[in-house]
Amino acid sequence: MAPVALLLCLVFIAWLLVRDCKRRTSVSAAIWIPTLFLLIVGSRPVSLWLGGGVVKGTMGNDAERSPLDQVFYLSMILASCIIASSRRVNWRKLLTANTAIVPLYLFFAISVLWSGDPVGSSKRLLKDFGMVFIISVILSENNPLEAIRAVYVRCACVLLPLSVVFIRYFPTMARSYSLAGEEMLTGVTTQKNTLGEIILIFGLFLIWEYLERRSAGGRLLSRQLPWECLVLLLMAAWLIYMSQSKTALICLLIGVALVVRRGWLASGMISRIVFLAALSAPVLMFFEQRFSSTIAPLVEALGRDATFTGRTDIWEHITFTTVNAFVGAGYWNFWGGKGGLAISEAMGTIVPNAHCGYLDMFIDGGVIGLALLSCLLVVSGKRLMTNLRANRYQYVRFAVLIVVILYNLSETTFFRLSPTWFSALLVVIVFPPLKTRLRRSRELPAENSAGIQLSTAHVPQCVNQ
Repeated sequence: MAPVALLLCLVFIAWLLVRDCKRRTSVSAAIWIPTLFLLIVGSRPVSLWLGGGVVKGTMGNDAERSPLDQVFYLSMILASCIIASSRRVNWRKLLTANTAIVPLYLFFAISVLWSGDPVGSSKRLLKDFGMVFIISVILSENNPLEAIRAVYVRCACVLLPLSVVFIRYFPTMARSYSLAGEEMLTGVTTQKNTLGEIILIFGLFLIWEYLERRSAGGRLLSRQLPWECLVLLLMAAWLIYMSQSKTALICLLIGVALVVRRGWLASGMISRIVFLAALSAPVLMFFEQRFSSTIAPLVEALGRDATFTGRTDIWEHITFTTVNAFVGAGYWNFWGGKGGLAISEAMGTIVPNAHCGYLDMFIDGGVIGLALLSCLLVVSGKRLMTNLRANRYQYVRFAVLIVVILYNLSETTFFRLSPTWFSALLVVIVFPPLKTRLRRSRELPAENSAGIQLSTAHVPQCVNQ
């Protein structure tokens, strides 16, 4: 039965992809490069898909890396750089336009000097910064919004059905066990939280796709119903229930509410309240122990215990003396070195990361890193709220930013090779507009009331000179 189920699943996936390609005639074949990249980042390394290589710990930097994986990432980055350059992307203007992102990457590049694993840190930083080139391929398309949806919808068409089939018919490939012996459903990924992460990200973009296609058909008739989106969303709902990833579920509900909101809920005041509340969440979490009697009921109502499922045990081992409080231990090398080993030994279990993006940012970059991250989040949030009503994509961008801020309370994805950080870069990166591209945008139909078409004033533009 399992081979038959897999064959039917692959046929279904191929049919969905063919339909999507026929529907998006404005999207070039180059968009398959970021799609393939996100497929691998959102599932498991190429070496594991092909039967070789071993991953010791999700998000840890002590895992053995296959040369095949290194070649894959390098080829994706180089191909993206070549394609974006052929489209005359001006890299200098792109970097100068992103004054909130570039300082963080520059700081991490300098941090390699005091990293305990300078070669490893350099490789990981190169792959992370390489996502900027891959994102440039998406945003330099003639229709960037259609290209964005193409990437995420096609990834969902592949990974969600495969995860369902893996869990139902290939348990050895879709299950793992914690050190306590607890079974975890992983689907096409290597860890249950990673499965929840891809459901979170793909779910948000599937909602956007559904709303755009429904609006494009005017009245919602049965023949116009985007049933593929509904089927994929039902799969996502079943998978997130099976994975028991509570962080992803809570963030998905918040993100969907921010995307579909209307009326006074879409006002600037509500957006500012949501943004300030999200920025306040990390501060409240760090004071959880002192104000546990006040915060614990809220945490438990969200499906967590007061220890955030044991995460606070890890956080107690991270203080201002764990690493250099000002500059940290250098980019992404702590958990594979002596510091991470000491915490693992003290806790009697393998600890691959802090399970908190803000604490891992402190470990990597100290107070300076946290300050630069805060600037990035504040600047990006203020900029996104300025043009929030321009089109529906602006709601999606704002929702992704809020989700990323909240998701990193109990998981680490800031400046990590993950679907969440890839999506965060995609929505906050600035592509400076140019006259040539603006003229092309004006030739497109004007944006209707549902916000389907490109808006000449608010769509991220490619540097084209």
